[in-house]
Amino acid sequence: MTLLDDIHHPPDLRQLKLEQLPQVCDDVREYLIDTLATVGGHFASNLGVVELTVALHYVLNTPEDKLIWDVGHQIYPHKILTGRKELLRSVRRKGGLSGFPKREESVYDLYNTGHAGTSISQLLGEAMARDRLKLSHTCACVIGDASIASGMAFEALNHGGHAQTDCIVVLNDNDMSISKNVGALNQYLNRLITSPAYNKWKKLWYSILMWLPVIGPVFQLFSRKLERTFKDLFMPGSLFSDFGFRYIGPVDGHDVLELVDVLRKARELKGPILIHAYTQKGKGYIPAENDPIVYHSVTKFNREDGSMPGKGSKSRIAFSDIVGETLCDIVEKNERVVVITPAMIEGSGLRSLADKFPDRVMDVGIAEQHSMAFAGGLASGGAIPYLCIYSTFMNRAYDQLIEDVALMNFPVKIVVDRGGCVGPDGETHQGLYDLGVLLSCPNVRVYAPATGGELKGFLKFAERDMQGPIAVRFPKDTCDRESLDPDKLPDVTRIRPEISPGGKDLCILAVGAMWETAIAVQKELASRGVFATVLGVRWIRPLDTDFISKTLADTDHFVILEDSYIHSSAASFIRWNLPSEINSKHLHTFAFPTESIPHGTRDEILHDYGLSKEAVLQNLLGRPEFTQAVPIARQA
Repeated sequence: MTLLDDIHHPPDLRQLKLEQLPQVCDDVREYLIDTLATVGGHFASNLGVVELTVALHYVLNTPEDKLIWDVGHQIYPHKILTGRKELLRSVRRKGGLSGFPKREESVYDLYNTGHAGTSISQLLGEAMARDRLKLSHTCACVIGDASIASGMAFEALNHGGHAQTDCIVVLNDNDMSISKNVGALNQYLNRLITSPAYNKWKKLWYSILMWLPVIGPVFQLFSRKLERTFKDLFMPGSLFSDFGFRYIGPVDGHDVLELVDVLRKARELKGPILIHAYTQKGKGYIPAENDPIVYHSVTKFNREDGSMPGKGSKSRIAFSDIVGETLCDIVEKNERVVVITPAMIEGSGLRSLADKFPDRVMDVGIAEQHSMAFAGGLASGGAIPYLCIYSTFMNRAYDQLIEDVALMNFPVKIVVDRGGCVGPDGETHQGLYDLGVLLSCPNVRVYAPATGGELKGFLKFAERDMQGPIAVRFPKDTCDRESLDPDKLPDVTRIRPEISPGGKDLCILAVGAMWETAIAVQKELASRGVFATVLGVRWIRPLDTDFISKTLADTDHFVILEDSYIHSSAASFIRWNLPSEINSKHLHTFAFPTESIPHGTRDEILHDYGLSKEAVLQNLLGRPEFTQAVPIARQA
């Protein structure tokens, strides 16, 4: 039996004695390691916040007190303590727990979080709503050292310092560990500045100075400068003090007793508070401590040695890795080429490139807006910038894409990763808006490869193309390595769609990576007496409208198949450009409905939303236009 066995919700935790909390932390950490070794999921970041999570739920009266998590990669300990311990084995699986905070799961999850830098803004909203309603609960948030560097977080800090509402920001800093000497000094200073007696006498001192005639204001100014100089000399939080937050820290984020003491005192202070806690990613599991990047998100692994057997395939390669490999070759040969990423070195397949050319790969942090405008500036200055960005994160850079790239027609190469369904990452990470975003901007040409060879060929072509902004969009998926043969790369400059002739009953327009599914559907339809032609649309803009119209004119019906929201899609763009007599032949667009798309494997989600081979076949063969076909049962 462990203490964790009897903790089902935070009130159970708060029944324990203070000295029992270190054992609770050990129990939570062991439960995390055992569970994720068998199911996978976000790992190192969760191990790093165990003590912080326990301390927060022990001190705060959640859910009455409001606790907000930034991003959500570190949410598993929170879920364990808030009634979802037994469900953790279902995390990121279809129908199971989300890998991020999710309001629909629990009253303890305030926001559906997935993008960084939002928590302080949400915190201020919660705190100021509380003030407006004359309530008295505590409002707190946890934000990481990477997230707090985002522009939105700085905007919120600026507002929070001005508003001076009561709230607590916990900065989870896992970039380094505390020096023992500095840590000891700061522990003393933190006890001093959070002491009720100190704050009482400080307030009284300034009140006395304020009423002294003539010399009072002078002494008051001198006292404040002396206090500020003392803090700047011994404490690293002067930046937050400048914003108007009372800085406490750094504190040891793995000393749960110290955290409880600091949090209890912080609750009694007025105004905005920032608690700076140092933590270690992967804490308590040596392989994750040694390599938190590899263990950020894991598949099933061997707990004894941390190995992840079966990870990767020799015959398949991720689209992201193709980007890294191809750009490495381009960067090596062309001094003008630079690569930009907003804090996605590993996810975008750029780790080897960054290690080899550290001065040519520019990680600008969680600053998507800056990354887009920065890329425009590089292009204007004569460099050749490739901006590697996730589809879901590019939404933040929409204004800069229009104002700072598209309108001025700068030749930025926009490499849009994770386009379409992303699988286990769920609602907040689905890449379903990017085609609508890109196609709504002037001058931006858009390419959607169906194979790894086409992606590689496009990246090489884009190096030479200086006509204006150009974007490539591809899924979070793998493809056949054979397509990467440098001697067999396709001619990506040809805008005419790829055609697979098969008959005049139907034409399937497959956008980008949906080509493979369309070909499989074509073959199955033929065996059922429906003969279809497939058009593989790679270039969405410019669009070969004449060729598409001529092909569709020679078929009875057509459908469109793509991996996007139906109202933010290539389909809308394509149909807008077709003559009305051709559009009258349109039967259906296979795309995602405009609703929240949950997590699961990519194949599961595509099937559930009618985009798998089996689902498309079921739809088509059930239509009266193809009654000569033999119906098939939809496969589960």
